[in-house]
Amino acid sequence: MWSDEQGSASRRFFYSAVFWLLVPGLIGLFLATFLYVPSFYDNLPLVVKPYLSFGRLRPTHVNIMIFGWLSQAYAGAILFILPRLTRTRLYSERLAHVNWWLWNLMMVGAAITLPLGLTQGREYAEMIWPLDLLAVLNWGLLAVNIWVTVMRRREPKIYVSLWNFMAATIVFIPVYMVGTKIWDPGGAYTGMTDNIVNYFYVHNLFNSWFTTAGVGLALYLLPKLTGKPLYSHRLALWGLWSVWAGQHHQLYSAAPDWLEYLTVVFSILAVVPTTAFIVNFFMTMRGSWNRVRDDVALRFLATGAIFWGLTCVQGVAQSFRTFSLLVHFTNWTVGHSHLAFVADYTFWAFALIYVMVPQLAHRPLHSRKLMEWHYWLITLGMTLFMAALWIAGVIQGLDWMSGRIPFLETVQAMHPLFGARLLGGLMAGAGVLCFVYNIWQTARRPQTAPAVALVGGGGE
Repeated sequence: MWSDEQGSASRRFFYSAVFWLLVPGLIGLFLATFLYVPSFYDNLPLVVKPYLSFGRLRPTHVNIMIFGWLSQAYAGAILFILPRLTRTRLYSERLAHVNWWLWNLMMVGAAITLPLGLTQGREYAEMIWPLDLLAVLNWGLLAVNIWVTVMRRREPKIYVSLWNFMAATIVFIPVYMVGTKIWDPGGAYTGMTDNIVNYFYVHNLFNSWFTTAGVGLALYLLPKLTGKPLYSHRLALWGLWSVWAGQHHQLYSAAPDWLEYLTVVFSILAVVPTTAFIVNFFMTMRGSWNRVRDDVALRFLATGAIFWGLTCVQGVAQSFRTFSLLVHFTNWTVGHSHLAFVADYTFWAFALIYVMVPQLAHRPLHSRKLMEWHYWLITLGMTLFMAALWIAGVIQGLDWMSGRIPFLETVQAMHPLFGARLLGGLMAGAGVLCFVYNIWQTARRPQTAPAVALVGGGGE
């Protein structure tokens, strides 16, 4: 339970992340089915209806996806990378195991309480107060392992990924504490202040944790898979501080205009770190694109980077008041959030797991063919899924702004697009099953040297 074996905690984080990925995936398919075939929900037994209602399943889907799957995959990758970039042992493998137990205790608590309707009722901050305390403790323990390992390093230079990891944990902790009002069990502010703070938290959950740490992970893996040094360390440092205010989500709200304008400016300034990362990524990839054909992990990483660039372009576009007026409160924003969490951050997590798990488990990856099926199913499925939602969002926005089309007609126009969304979700779900089965079979194989050829230049 408290092994001091190097890499054992990282391996555990990866395995539990893979397990938790199944839960929001299944819930997401239920929700997509309810939207496309409402009678499916109507015909459920009355005893289970409250627990499968949209208002309870949606926060369960979101929180387990964010904190159970993606955050644990990040934690596993960071713990894997730290000793390799510092040339020293992780500060405390046993502390990392404590971190793992507490993290999964938090996720079990969320998986039980949210379907029961025990929630603080604030977007992306639905977990109840005791689970909020566990979340802060978990990121605190991870921060201790990161910062102390870096301080005890034997490598004199600090690679930019380490700066990203240190910044991500230190910035995210106060963001989470303020966003969830950690000092108050009720977890909410008064009036419009609560709305403003909630969307400060929602946007910076992306930027301070998933983007800052995620870019650090991508900048570590890219040179490993291409066999080339990073194009520009200076560009990577320019892109490090990408934590911008997120009040542009509340344009045309009761928030003061000066605050809306100020955060629009900061949102537009996100072009700087976005451009820095994209230029760095593509210049490092120059001359290595032929590797993408045979190296599925590199293909996931590159595809995720392309999707990430699109995410940032959409984010800047949505900060303009005219475009926000068209797409806000429509299905466009649902497609945008899935673009970020699934099509780029999750794609990076897939690449990290394919590279790192065989090394941690000392086993070859089970099947290259399953990797291929996984890539194509989830890439095509998510593209269909997101495109259907973006089209639906534009139709909704244009209909509502016209003031002439009855609301019910707009709802009826969503039906074929919700069907496409469900089909895309089913394809992506089939890809996830290929991934989970592949990792499970890899973990069950007899221990040997990992088959590096399957994942490119991921070896040390």
